[in-house]
Amino acid sequence: MGKTKVLSASILSAAMLLLAACGNEEKASESPKENDSKPKTEETSTTGKTTEKSDEEKNTSAEESNSESGKILNPNIAEETEGNVEVVYTNKEPKLSHDMKGFKVSVDEYQVVKVTDMNEDSKIPFDDQNNGYVVSTKVTIENGTNKPMYYNNNHKIQLSNDFDYIPSDWKTLVPEDQQINKIKKNKEEISLFEAGEKVTGLMSFTLTDAEFEKLKTVKPKYIIEGGLADNDQFKNSNPQQSPAYDFIYGDEQAKQTAGQPQYYQDRLTTDNMADKKMIFEKSGINDTQEIDKVKITVEGVQYTEVIPTEANKARFSNFGDSGVVALTVKLNIDNQTSEPVSIWNLGTILSVDDNRARVLSEGMTEPRDPKEIAAGQKGEKLHVFLFRKDEFEIYKKFDMEFGPFVGTDGKDQFKGKTVTFSLPR
Repeated sequence: MGKTKVLSASILSAAMLLLAACGNEEKASESPKENDSKPKTEETSTTGKTTEKSDEEKNTSAEESNSESGKILNPNIAEETEGNVEVVYTNKEPKLSHDMKGFKVSVDEYQVVKVTDMNEDSKIPFDDQNNGYVVSTKVTIENGTNKPMYYNNNHKIQLSNDFDYIPSDWKTLVPEDQQINKIKKNKEEISLFEAGEKVTGLMSFTLTDAEFEKLKTVKPKYIIEGGLADNDQFKNSNPQQSPAYDFIYGDEQAKQTAGQPQYYQDRLTTDNMADKKMIFEKSGINDTQEIDKVKITVEGVQYTEVIPTEANKARFSNFGDSGVVALTVKLNIDNQTSEPVSIWNLGTILSVDDNRARVLSEGMTEPRDPKEIAAGQKGEKLHVFLFRKDEFEIYKKFDMEFGPFVGTDGKDQFKGKTVTFSLPR
């Protein structure tokens, strides 16, 4: 960009280490709704009187409803494997969805079962073992647009990082009359969904015993992938995936996950780089400034203590023994110009205590997509800044110098203009 950025030595070295570690790995391997303020009431069948239940009682009831359901979501598993099938966990209201501008994908229900003593022909997806686990998901795809759309309908259960996951399968152990690719309208084009079409079917994930045990060592995520396009070559497809939802696979884990803060979807969260512990958050800031018809709004901030997962500790090894703190800033960008603006290569800097330190945003921990905001469109950007915890604790004032926007030719757009936001601390 032709500009020299001056950073404090400790922060720069830490950020560069993380950047290098992330880059080397990639080269090598290639919000909930707020509770209503008014209490809900339920009628008892014995007295007819209206009683109120606490949130804890409601959560307990939901967990019991999920775990005690012995009905098999996918009976074909037992039929095809000839094995013994035991229900481990059922989630009847997972609320997993991905809305790609009217093209909606949702997981309406899922179930985890353990299969033992299966026949020899069924062992291949289970690493040639005759025991394993199957996750069956009931999926609805609705093309709410006015034209045919192409979508491969890939889901994944992510484990230690974004390269370590269990992929979905539309066919394995799924009966033919529930295979989405075979029951949708257009059966010739495997990924084509007609305008206005809505179809519901099953998908599966197969896990070995070892893979299921690994779920207990990470915080697994359920992700609905993107890749929606209006052409069969998938040109200009939208790669943006769904939020990384917590994948609940058992009662005990469900209790541990309930009530956890909803962290912004930076890659620290989505790629399982680290666990987070909330220090401070503020939403609804709505501080808006403008760069030549591009409106930039700071919607919220989250300050979190970052606890690297076992598989990612090396990334953070130069941040000292006191720990790591992340500041994630959520921005909304409204591009009212006639050209797209890139948001993946911004030159944003955080000025700490009136230039006591200057910290670059850490792009390798920020979402990959979207990479740009089209002309006349709106989009979201998450900026992430990382600190040594002991240094963060003495800082008092944060000013974020947003921009400049950088074009595809590597040159600053809008004459290199930036805007500055004072962030809550």
